[in-house]
Amino acid sequence: MTANRYSWLDYLRGIAAIWMIEVHVTDIALASNWHSAWWYPWLNLSHGFVAVAFLFCAGGAFALTLERKVAAYRQLARPLWEYLGKLALLLVIGYWLHLPAFSLERTLQASAEELRRLADCDILQTIAYSSLAALGIGMLIHSERWRFGIYAALSVVFAVLTPWIWQTQLYEQLPLFLGALIAPPPQSKFPLFPFAAYFFAGAWIVPLLRNLTTTALSSIGIACLLTAGGTMTIGLASPASWWYSSPLHVLFRLSGTVCTLVVLILAEPVMQRFRWRKILLIAGQQSLWIYVFHLLIVYGSVGGKGLATMVDNQLSYPGAFLVFIGVGAVSLASAWGWSVLKDIMPQVVRTTVAAAVGIGILTFLFLPARYAELLTTVESVQHAGERPGVERSDLPRLAALLVQDLVATESSLDREMCAAYSPTMDLHKFLP
Repeated sequence: MTANRYSWLDYLRGIAAIWMIEVHVTDIALASNWHSAWWYPWLNLSHGFVAVAFLFCAGGAFALTLERKVAAYRQLARPLWEYLGKLALLLVIGYWLHLPAFSLERTLQASAEELRRLADCDILQTIAYSSLAALGIGMLIHSERWRFGIYAALSVVFAVLTPWIWQTQLYEQLPLFLGALIAPPPQSKFPLFPFAAYFFAGAWIVPLLRNLTTTALSSIGIACLLTAGGTMTIGLASPASWWYSSPLHVLFRLSGTVCTLVVLILAEPVMQRFRWRKILLIAGQQSLWIYVFHLLIVYGSVGGKGLATMVDNQLSYPGAFLVFIGVGAVSLASAWGWSVLKDIMPQVVRTTVAAAVGIGILTFLFLPARYAELLTTVESVQHAGERPGVERSDLPRLAALLVQDLVATESSLDREMCAAYSPTMDLHKFLP
């Protein structure tokens, strides 16, 4: 897939990446009294399209890439292993974000609630597992028509079976991590039922749209707009469960997403004239970077607080919007810098990423649980359905503890000499 020919797919993914930041900033910043504003339900409705757009674009990008590399995949050549490596990285990042602490020893001591959160099927897990299934189908089925037919059928199956899967609570009969893939919210945020439907829909709809005439695209756009309006009308008259598990709800979101993509395809010649489109291109092409980077800013990370501890749902919407602008600007700037680095120093970037992953794995394997507890910034247990609180990271206390261990284990050293260099002498007065 060339960036120029299919830039409209990056536009859609870029819009989703930017609006994802707004979703999470609103979640942690906006005061609850603003939820009664007339416009808030419509804002909340738009939030539901973020994950759908990501999954749809992921499916479409996969299908377009498969066309170029399917022969290499079937020969088990290098492109296949590179792609599997990318999917493995998605899973590593996805589960890393859910770790109770950055320590294997501490993770093995995790409570039932912490293990449930670790197993949570989030957006990256859904993309990775859906991609693996689509890859297997693509390698086995040589006919493009049959392949797209299977993808279309799977998009229907994942949508239609969702109510039955959730009602039977089948996930409770499966091992934890396997059951989490199909567990309904709040057990999993983006389970395969129904969210894999959006990935497989993108895998056959995107290749179809790129070859259509302007007239055909306009007709599809109008049809999708009418479908979205009709299904939303049904949803407004339906029970609340409709907005979670109904196949018509999947159709509503899918219609809105396809309609938006059609508009972007038709508007591509006009958008070429505007320089600001590069913002959408960067956001779309570096969406994974933005996803991880902004989460660390908003919700916190090892070694620092997140904005969640500072604003704590106390802002008006203008205030929350300003926070969104700030976080968005920083995230986009970092994504641009990362993109430039990958262009001018690709080998250095690959080496850096590999080194970071290696160091992270070693740290996770060997960091003792007692130190990991001090580095934990997110509480592992939710109380009464509330959003997890965020604690401060106590690095000074960690440093003091490390020195205490050093003094205790190095008994052959002169204790007075150790005390002379011990930071605990200066830090203890600041510790609780």
